Amino acid sequence: CTLAPPYPPERLDAWRTASSSGAGAAVGPGGVDPLNGAVDWAKAEQEYTEGKITVVDDFFTPEALEELWRFSREAPCFRTVRNGFLGAFPADGNVHPLVLSAVRSLERRMPNVMAGHPLGLWWLFKYTEAGRSGIGIHADAAAVNFNVWLTPESARRSGGGLDVYTELPPVEAGGCEINKEFATEEDENRFRESLLRAGDVRRVEYRRNRAVIFVSDLYHASQPFEFPDSAENPRVNLTLLFGDRAASRQPPPLASAGGADAGLAASDAAAAKRPREEQSGWDLFD
Repeated sequence: CTLAPPYPPERLDAWRTASSSGAGAAVGPGGVDPLNGAVDWAKAEQEYTEGKITVVDDFFTPEALEELWRFSREAPCFRTVRNGFLGAFPADGNVHPLVLSAVRSLERRMPNVMAGHPLGLWWLFKYTEAGRSGIGIHADAAAVNFNVWLTPESARRSGGGLDVYTELPPVEAGGCEINKEFATEEDENRFRESLLRAGDVRRVEYRRNRAVIFVSDLYHASQPFEFPDSAENPRVNLTLLFGDRAASRQPPPLASAGGADAGLAASDAAAAKRPREEQSGWDLFD
């Protein structure tokens, strides 16, 4: 078989040089922050604090968005294979420096949301023809969840958004209890009905470069979708997880600098200690 070519190192280097120059320095090529400065970040932070969820449109700058989209199509790091989608985790080689640049920017722009919640894990999911239902109902064992869609809207025929339920699992529930595949579709439908009886649901429509930022402990699920050309223009989302889920039930500490570097270091150390099979699945935490 023919091996996929490596991602052009000069494109990675452009972001690596900028992101390694210090937390207070420029974070993108030519000093461009990867996050959109025109966003009302204070409003987004307030909405998250009051309602546990906020939606930010035009999250990345056009340059950063196009770089991530190109990376998701060309980089040979989608090595985690699941039913209906491919995953690119840090252990698979998904280590684009732009991620660190974005994290540093988020810590400056949303300090109260990010305080005490270092970056723990991130991934790209790319859906195949068999994965039109996306990911089922689950919660992620983290404090803050950033989910950003990268695929152009011209590639979408319908669906593809995210449903976020207001019901929280018990804090003592284990990762395998809140993040698992249901045995049958009927089991998942019954669980969905129980969530709706207990609370409400926020239905967020798909839009390219739209970030859904929410308390990661909230149950959520993909909306069924149709992206006709799943080979060339698949549905792709970037997910960033920050902090510990138990900490999300407590008031955040005062914001401090340097959390991004510490979070990445802790994530790398934890990944090195875990067996490969524990890093590569959808059930991400024990």
